[in-house]
Amino acid sequence: VYMESGFQFYRELLKHNGILLHSSAVAYDGKAYLFSGPCGMGKSTHTRLWQQTFGEEAVVFNDDKPAIRKIDGVYYAYGTPWCGKDGINANMKVPLAGICFLKRGEENSIRRIHGFEAAKCIMAQTLHRFKDESNLSLMLSFVDRLIEEIPIFELKNLPEPNAARLSYQTMCQAAKEVGL
Repeated sequence: VYMESGFQFYRELLKHNGILLHSSAVAYDGKAYLFSGPCGMGKSTHTRLWQQTFGEEAVVFNDDKPAIRKIDGVYYAYGTPWCGKDGINANMKVPLAGICFLKRGEENSIRRIHGFEAAKCIMAQTLHRFKDESNLSLMLSFVDRLIEEIPIFELKNLPEPNAARLSYQTMCQAAKEVGL
């Protein structure tokens, strides 16, 4: 029931200019930052590092499948009931400032990704095997706009507070540069 309700929600979300992204969502300083990647890559660990580094102002509001919607020209991240094994979710709507795909690294480094590389990362972490061609078209159109308008990054990192500081500083700066 849990999985089927998520699929039904996603199909409806597509009709309302949105997608679900397998990620952990943290709100900080009035903006949402999503950390995504394959299972076991450290999404929850990284957002917990934000809480450890930035204190109670950093709020994890979904730890598995937040929704992303564009409303009146603004992208928002939302908490959803589909929140993973830790059950971390909150009914929140926060302007989206960036998405970051995590990889393990020997040191902390972050870089902006664009175009096909960014689309490939998003596609790997969202549902896209629709029986209905119109849903696939809606999803691809949304992803195309998203990667043009929201800064997307790849973070190679170690599970340490410096990775949280690096991701915040880089993503926050990029958001300011594009007017978010």
